[in-house]
Amino acid sequence: MMGTEWLELHPIFDRYAIYNDHYDGELEYPGDALGRDCMIGAFLPEDPGFIRLYKDSGKRNEDWFSFGARVYAPISGKIASLYINEVTNDPGIQNPSRASTLSIQASDNTVVILGHIQDPVVSLGDTVEEGQLLAYVGNNGYARNPHIHVGAFRGETPLAIVFDPKKVAKVRNRVGELHWLMGISDEEYEKRKKK
Repeated sequence: MMGTEWLELHPIFDRYAIYNDHYDGELEYPGDALGRDCMIGAFLPEDPGFIRLYKDSGKRNEDWFSFGARVYAPISGKIASLYINEVTNDPGIQNPSRASTLSIQASDNTVVILGHIQDPVVSLGDTVEEGQLLAYVGNNGYARNPHIHVGAFRGETPLAIVFDPKKVAKVRNRVGELHWLMGISDEEYEKRKKK
């Protein structure tokens, strides 16, 4: 897309993340177009050979490192919409229904949408600051596995997104390397090493 506009965001996870970008033309609606699907990847403490998206077979939502993970505000603004789909998908099976979503509208009218959330801790009309806890990762709507879809637009113009590397570094430094890569504390890691 010639002249694509970009938006730098605060990271939505306090963990190592893997992304799948929706390419230009794949999805047409603002909030979907040029969006990014975000999943948590982790090293298993007992087998730290490579990053994985899930443990065991991945056939249960609880196997996925993303499922139930905290989702933080990528921008500051007002909760402009909030919709909850109560049906949780099984991994590998899509439900052709609307995903649970919330949107944040910034003061410059930029809107960021977070799809496939569950258990929001904010309400419609709330003012939020970037980095604030919003909800948790679910698996609902048109999704095959737990993840968060992030999309952004201004007016009818979709925005390509990137997570600000400096803000990612600050979050990683705050939570520490073991939490970032494995989702556990230093103490838990030491305990597991002794087994």
